[in-house]
Amino acid sequence: MLQKLSLGLLIVISLAFVQAEKYYVTFIKGAVTVKKTGKALKVGDVLSPTDALVFKDATGKVSCISPGKGRFDINAGSLKSGGGSELLAVLKNNLVPSTSSYRLSTRSLAFEGYEPKSYFQSAETGNRILLLKDLPVQINAAYPITESSFFFVQYTENGKTQTKKLQQDSKGIVFADGVFPTSVDKVMLCYQDKSSGTARSSMLASFTPILVSKEEVIEQVRVIKLNSAGFDAKKLKEQIAAHLYDNYGKISLQEIEALLP
Repeated sequence: MLQKLSLGLLIVISLAFVQAEKYYVTFIKGAVTVKKTGKALKVGDVLSPTDALVFKDATGKVSCISPGKGRFDINAGSLKSGGGSELLAVLKNNLVPSTSSYRLSTRSLAFEGYEPKSYFQSAETGNRILLLKDLPVQINAAYPITESSFFFVQYTENGKTQTKKLQQDSKGIVFADGVFPTSVDKVMLCYQDKSSGTARSSMLASFTPILVSKEEVIEQVRVIKLNSAGFDAKKLKEQIAAHLYDNYGKISLQEIEALLP
């Protein structure tokens, strides 16, 4: 009798724990809806382990964070179709812990900008670089920015090479809407130097640009911060970096700090 009571108590406690466990959505790729409501999933939504998500296609992805367990992902490509074109995922059966981590190098007090040849490349992300719209990337003084010395990008569209000058100011170079198509897979960052009197152009880096609004990323950072209690400033930044590297691409410590309130 005592054993039955103990077993029953354990079941009740386990069920209560599962019901209390919450996952906060931090990233969504593709069209994803919550099965029980039929509504589109949004960053900041709270999910329980028994909630089911409906993915419209196999390229979809959802990332979330549990205050007690860390970051998790659901990739639609790993799901089995339940019939039709939609893919169904119950959280408790499909959450995969995100174990990636990225160590951010600390900027020196004398930081004066990034070297573009090294900044715009990343073996860790397959050369995917996260670019925040209208937020300058500070470039070091070895690349003076004037009317005749400037940065530009080159890319191929419909078989033709396109060239566009980047916006730039005293704080660095700026990537804005329209500088390249959202569908472009690769761009070359180039620099024209006329400081010696003769204009010379050189290719500095080739990468896959991921252009995202600052507001979109700030909302994700907010959710991560709220659910990372007990993290010191350094660990929080590394947590945010891992999330952004995984879901978008490389981002600088300077830009992460600019996203934190």
